[in-house]
This record gives sequence, structure tokens and C-alpha cells, in this order.
Amino acid sequence: MSKIATSLFLILSVFMYSENTDNNKTNLPPALVLSYSSTSPTCPGLNNGTINGTVTGGSLPYSNFSLSNGTTILTSPTGTFSNLAPGTYTLSISDAFSTVTQPDIILIVPGDLSISSPVTVCAGTPSTLSVSGSTTSYLWSANPADSSLTSSNNTSATPTVSPLATTTYTVTSTSNSPSANMVTNGDFSQGNTGFTSDYQYLVNAGGGVQRAYGVATTAISWFQSFPSCNIEHTTGTGKMMVIDGSTSNSGTDKVWGQTITVQPNQTYTFSYWIQTVALPFPANIELKINGVVIGTDLAPSTQCSWSLRTYTWNSGTATSAQIAIYDKVIVSGGNDFALDDISFTTNVVCSLSKTVVITVTPRITPTFSALNPICAGATLSALPTTSNNSILGTWSPALNNLATTTYTFAPATGQCASNGSLTITVNPNVTPTFTTVNPICSGAALSALPTTSNNSISGTWSPALNNLATTTYTFAPATGQCASNGTISITVNPNVTPTFTAVNPICSGAALSALPTVSNNAISGSWSPALDNSTTTTYTFIPNLGQCSSNATVTINVTPFPEFSISAGCNGSDFVLSTTGIGTTNASYIWFDNLHQNIGNTSSITITNEGNYSLELSNNGCREEKPITISSILCSVPKGISPNGDGDNDTFDLSNLNVQKLQIFNRYGMEVYSKSNYSNEWVGKSNSGEELPDGTYYFVVQYTNGKIKTGWVYINK
Repeated sequence: MSKIATSLFLILSVFMYSENTDNNKTNLPPALVLSYSSTSPTCPGLNNGTINGTVTGGSLPYSNFSLSNGTTILTSPTGTFSNLAPGTYTLSISDAFSTVTQPDIILIVPGDLSISSPVTVCAGTPSTLSVSGSTTSYLWSANPADSSLTSSNNTSATPTVSPLATTTYTVTSTSNSPSANMVTNGDFSQGNTGFTSDYQYLVNAGGGVQRAYGVATTAISWFQSFPSCNIEHTTGTGKMMVIDGSTSNSGTDKVWGQTITVQPNQTYTFSYWIQTVALPFPANIELKINGVVIGTDLAPSTQCSWSLRTYTWNSGTATSAQIAIYDKVIVSGGNDFALDDISFTTNVVCSLSKTVVITVTPRITPTFSALNPICAGATLSALPTTSNNSILGTWSPALNNLATTTYTFAPATGQCASNGSLTITVNPNVTPTFTTVNPICSGAALSALPTTSNNSISGTWSPALNNLATTTYTFAPATGQCASNGTISITVNPNVTPTFTAVNPICSGAALSALPTVSNNAISGSWSPALDNSTTTTYTFIPNLGQCSSNATVTINVTPFPEFSISAGCNGSDFVLSTTGIGTTNASYIWFDNLHQNIGNTSSITITNEGNYSLELSNNGCREEKPITISSILCSVPKGISPNGDGDNDTFDLSNLNVQKLQIFNRYGMEVYSKSNYSNEWVGKSNSGEELPDGTYYFVVQYTNGKIKTGWVYINK
């Protein structure tokens, strides 16, 4: 028999028994609840993370806890997993009927040093090392010794060194930070779980019970004789452990205890908050770890006052800490107190170290062939980027064919070559002269410039002629004339910009008047493209020739009609109409009933009657109205059906509830009907079409959102 069938059979069996013996009441087991706490590995390279799981509710027996990182599965009967590497884990446990899983438990990789990458440099070239990742100081060393690494820079995060030989640099540091709280449910926010106690747990103490405790937000809510001022310590809506002290066993009854995995030879800090609930005798709290008394302190001598108790403990050779709290006072007068925010932490010191190698190579001097002198302005070929002895690099400054210049060759990185140089002699040129060109209006015709100067120098002009803006043109003499460049500046007066009155926005499809062919400042011209009343368009005005004016634009905004749809369905027990779609942002809404009366002005409304409805949606002055007909507003599961053909409750109607699957079981746990994508098809018949007898049937409804609802439905023909 499957798990689901077994579960249903047991549930139905309990129901049948209860129906016959206890006035039709059904007792179901509490839900299975999985909780956890975790600590990440303390230092880089260590796999000492922990995950501790606890489980409540459900039905016994429990399975072992299971922990998986995607490749390896570990099991534990206690829920304690230690020696874990950084990574993402999934924790799970099963009871007799179900399995609960907690995914995405992340153990974080501890922070480590980050050091600069290895580089290759030339001998004596400065290079800056860098390191990050620690809040404490750094210390650098070099092998072999490097005289540029001195006491003034060997503690810097970014020392600059100039090695003469290949050198290995090592940086060391430490990190020191407190660990996370290793106590499970130390603030009692998860209720009565994660710890052990010799005391009796009571949800409500009634008139008071010695050697008992509860988990509550206030002491008075657990025991009505306690004062009302005793609220829990943690800020917010947490809980605390409220204790009515033991009067027996000479104070050997454990009030609270928990076992935690620890690292050997590590110092830990244990702390808790305590307040006295009732006097005259305050509790005397003794703390033991692994059976050894760590400290004893009285609870506060005044009521309703929280006080912090803190102790340190070194683990020595221990790998676990069995922590126990005892109350050594056994009188019945007073001796009532509360505990909260129990913590167990340690300061972790990690030794960090990283190395980086700087490789040093010798330098080579690049060599080049000499270049013949040139005339100023003559073509000058690019200098070679590879020297005669195969050194790659770049030249500076940029080539200058107007003056004698010495150029410097800078070798590319990684070649360990020194700079080289080359001098190019440039003989001076004759300066060409030209007749001045009169100013023109922007856009007017512009004649080609002469290719021979007044003093007989031939050449070419650049850039291309521009009749829209004032431009200085450069004359480049032809090769072999030893002439320098010449220039002519042609002034182009700017055009007047046409201006127009803005056109108001329109709705898509509205009438659109022709744009004026004369601007407000008397410029005539034409527009493009053609007018379009269906979409926002920018139109360009092109002035007629001879007016010395520039183009202008006018944008006409066209607002589209809203495109939306109306959806209907249940939201809990309410039947809701809502809208979505294009153009609904910042829109206004008017909902109408079948009499076209306004019944709402929001994007969704709740209705209580079937009928015809419509929505008018307006956006930026454009509006659209759409109708919808509602034939059913049922948003609850019927308690019964009467399939007698009278048109009233003939079917099990779930049509508005988005049901993925319906299953019907008889009193003996046998499935008599099932259907996927169910709406309202069941009329009290079995899967084979047989009439089912009157009576109570158990249903299981699986919704499309993954939720499941169960209950009882009665057939009464």
C-alpha cells in the first residue's frame, strides 16, 4: 500500500472510531516540523562546519536525519553533523507518513588573503605587490632577500619593490573574529525544541507546578500568579523559558541542556540572560560543561529585571560540550525565574599566508636603420614597430613631417629592452598663398578651392567643403615641392531656425490638422513624413531654398487606447474581478454593474452577485470599456450535495477554485471517485458510474498552486 493510501486509511480509521465513540470528532497528528542551526568553517582550508537539526510533531517513529551536498549523503540519528566543508546542503527527515526537507543551508567559505598576480619585469623595474582580505597587519618577506623590501614598506598592503633577480614574496597575516551562536534555539523562538530538561514541560501551568517549565512571551501567560512585567528579553515578538524551581533531588535536576560540537584547544564564551519571576528566594544557577562546574550565580534579587551571565571555557581535548544549567535552590518560596538568549561562541584565529613570484629578465637595446632627410610636409612612412634585433614597441611623439624630430622607441612590456631613438631631419618648406574667399550663407553654393597656390604650389585640400558651417581648410602640397601646408578659412553665416506652435497630444485615430507651411517667424517650407494619427511621430520642416534657415522639428504625441483584459476568480472566500494589460499603469478605473451603475474605481473589486459587469479604463484622456459575464461566484467547498435532478446542489461545485485533482473516499478509505482538472462534474456516482449511497465521504482537493485541502462531504438524495 502506498504512503498516501496508508495515511488516508489511518486517518479514516481514526475518524470511524471517533465517530462511534466520541461524538464524531477526528484526531489528526500534528504537522512534522524540521528546524536547524549551523556554523560555517572557521578558517580557509578547514572543514569544521556544523549543521544541527531538530524535529517536532508528526508521527513516530522518525527516520535518521539525512544531509546532502548534491554528491554525498550523510545520516545521523541525532541531527548533528560536523566536520563539514563550505557548500550548500539539504537537510531532511521522515516520520511514519511524510518527509520534510530544508534546502539551501549554506556554509560560507571563510575569507582568505587575496594577493596580486605573478608578473615578469626587467631588472630594477618597480613593481607594486598587493594583498587584501585581513583586518590585521601584514608582513612581507622575500627569497632571495630584496633590498627594496625594507622595514618601511614590508608591513604595507601595497609595497613597491624593485628586484634585481627572480624573487618569491610571501605575505602573512591573521584573522580574528567571533563565531556565530552555536546554541540551537537559544532565543526560544522555535518553542520547546532543540534542548533537554529534567523538568516537566507544560503549555500552561495553571495554578503552578514545581519542577516544571513553559516557553512563553510573558511569565503571567504561563502561570497566572506570576507578575505581568516579566516579558521575554529579545527585542521583537520572541519567547523565553519560564521555570517553576524544583524542590527535590538536591538541585541535581537539569533545567536546560544541549550538546554542541567543539574544536579541541579552543576558548569558548557561554552566556545567558536571567530574571527573577518570584521572591523571596532567588534561584542559584550552576553551569556545568562536560560535568565540570564552570560557575554559580544567584538570579537577580529584584523581580522583572534581566541580567546577563557570561563564562569562558577551554575545550582542551574535548570535541563536544555537554552544557547543563541547574538550580541549586530547592525551597518552594520564590525560586521562580526565566531564561532567554542563551549563547555559545568562540573567537577564531586563522593564520593566513600567500606567495607570489616576480620573474626578472635582462634588458636589450633595440637598433634601427637610419632614415634619409625629407622636405617639410613630405610623406613620412610609419616607423618600424619591430627593431632590427626583434624588439617590439611603440614610438613617441607622433610623426612630424614639418620639423626635424628625435623619436623615442619604448619597448613593449615583457621584453626587458631599454629605450631606443631615431632622428629624422626635415628641411623647411615654402608657404603657399591663396586669395581670400568671401563669406556665404549656410547651404549656399560653394565653389571648389584652387589646387595651385598664387605662388605656384600644387596640392590638395582637406577636409571636404562644408557649406553649413565656418571651416578652416588645409592645403597639403604635392610630394617633392618642399612646401609647407597652407590654410583658408571660409565663413558660413548660420541660418534662422523656424519656430512653430506646439500641437496638443491626440488619442490614436483622432483627426489631425495639416501642419503650417510657414513658420511663426515667416520661414516657408515643407514637412516630412506624411501625417500619422496612429502613433507618436516627429516631423521635419525643410525650408525652401534661399531663406538661410535650418531645418526644424515638431513632435505630435499620439496616446494609444488602453489594451487590457478582465479576469475573474476566487481570492480566499472573495470572488474578485481584476484587470491587467498595456496602458493600465497610472490608469483610472470605473466598474459598472448590469444597470451601468458605478460600483468601484480600483484595478480590482470584490462582487457578491452573478450577472453582467463592465470596466471603463481611462489613461491620458483615452478610454475603453469592456464587458464580462459572471455566472458563478462560489468560493468555498460545499458541505454536501443532493443529486436528485432538482437543479439545486446536484453537483459538487468547485468551478471557481482552480482544482488540479479531486479524490473521493468512502468510510473505509477506498477511493470511489477521482478526476483531474476538476470543475463541478461529481454527482454522487463512483468512477464506474454507479450511484453511491447517502452518507459522509472524505475528499482530497489538490489545487493548481500546489496546496491540498481535505474534509468531508455528505450525499443526501
